[in-house]
Amino acid sequence: MSMEIYMLSNEPVLSVKAWQDAVDALNFSTRFVDRQELSTKEVRLKAECLGKPVLMELEDVGFSYVRKTFPETEFPDGVKYVHALRWNKTLEGGLAAYEAAAAYISFVKGLMIDTEEGKLNNSTRAVELAREMSAGMPALQDLFAEIVAKYQGQKKGN
Repeated sequence: MSMEIYMLSNEPVLSVKAWQDAVDALNFSTRFVDRQELSTKEVRLKAECLGKPVLMELEDVGFSYVRKTFPETEFPDGVKYVHALRWNKTLEGGLAAYEAAAAYISFVKGLMIDTEEGKLNNSTRAVELAREMSAGMPALQDLFAEIVAKYQGQKKGN
């Protein structure tokens, strides 16, 4: 799972409230806890996804940095805003980030690229990815719980 998503747009989302409204419009499960403005270069975001706390960070990054990071990708010219969205290393954190990024770029008619796939996605595809992740969460959570239970059982046996 990616730990960083880049969102490209020609206009920014100005507040967490507007971003949450975009998340809600898509019926995603992510809920931002804080309601601050997004006017600073770097913002820490507390959220909740599937009842679990999630920490994310939104940072303005240079378009040239993203082009260098993904040299094989053809980006549109003249992108005004590029934000990196990072999150904590949990299943819920990954889902929250994909939902948040999909809602963000849907709101501003932007594009996203994650560091795992390295593929530029429009808002329609971003929403599809977030919905696929959401649909797969119960199976992933069950598998994770099974692995943890086995590990704990092995620890007790030592």
